[in-house]
Amino acid sequence: MTPQLGDSNPNIIYTKYETPSAFRKAGAFLPRDLIKKEIYEYRLSPYMGCSKRCRYCFEPHNEFIREDEVKIKTNTVSVLKSNIPGLDKTKAVLLDGYDCETAEQKERIIRASLKVIVEYGIPLLIQTKSDLVLRDLDLLEELNDSGVFVAVSFSMTSLNQDHARIFEPYTCPPLDRLKAMKKISDAGIQTGIILMPVLPFISDSNEELNLLFSRSTENGCEYVIPEPLRVTSSGKQRDMCFGVLREHFPALVKRYEELYPARQFGPKFGSGPKDNAYLSALLKRIDEVSRRYDITTIFPRIPEPRPEKRGAISRCQCTLDRFM
Repeated sequence: MTPQLGDSNPNIIYTKYETPSAFRKAGAFLPRDLIKKEIYEYRLSPYMGCSKRCRYCFEPHNEFIREDEVKIKTNTVSVLKSNIPGLDKTKAVLLDGYDCETAEQKERIIRASLKVIVEYGIPLLIQTKSDLVLRDLDLLEELNDSGVFVAVSFSMTSLNQDHARIFEPYTCPPLDRLKAMKKISDAGIQTGIILMPVLPFISDSNEELNLLFSRSTENGCEYVIPEPLRVTSSGKQRDMCFGVLREHFPALVKRYEELYPARQFGPKFGSGPKDNAYLSALLKRIDEVSRRYDITTIFPRIPEPRPEKRGAISRCQCTLDRFM
């Protein structure tokens, strides 16, 4: 299967630099479920910024890049090599960057990094909106066949293509992400969805949730981790979110103002809906639909490393059951 990728963002400017932040202890914003369970300990980020510029993203608050800039960390592989020998193999490396498709196709930093990860047998968690991950399926299979934890999580907001074009204009289409997930699942590699963000009154209807869980089941999805939309109380990210609402969903502006009240100061990465009744009802409906389709909403645990080296196990053994 040839990756379909998303549309190229013509506004992005690419610059190159070296930084030790290419590989570091994790701590940046991600679904709380992953942070709470301490599933990943390290983060490998070959690029600073993202070319996709989704309309709910916090990228406008990144003070280390200019508007419409993506920085390429040219020393990523060397930084990884210098850090990897002493890593705790009970914790995964979180790898991002496939969404910078134009840069990665040219620089191939992720692929070079994966070769190092495979060599040392480090647990790996990938999070992406891009099917470019299929390019490196051979390396992911090699790591998985050695018995090391591997999971590929696709970020998804909705399977509604109209909504995707509004909120994620440059991303790989949701249905292509599902096709990529099926390909990864067929290879015996664990895969699932980070349902992030859930957009109140847009992507949270029973119809939308049933469609997503139903199609996900058909394409090898083993988990769906939900996270409601977060909006800053002031600033560029808030302005961007509400700008999209006023243009495409004007009837929802007042309801969003109630869920996400404006304040002069607030958390850098925003807050979830300020309505416990809404949140409780949403999580209850997600729980019901997850049970209906027998898909967990809890991320699988990483198994303890083996005390002695053993031969590669069959791919069919590297399933969710092995990590529960």
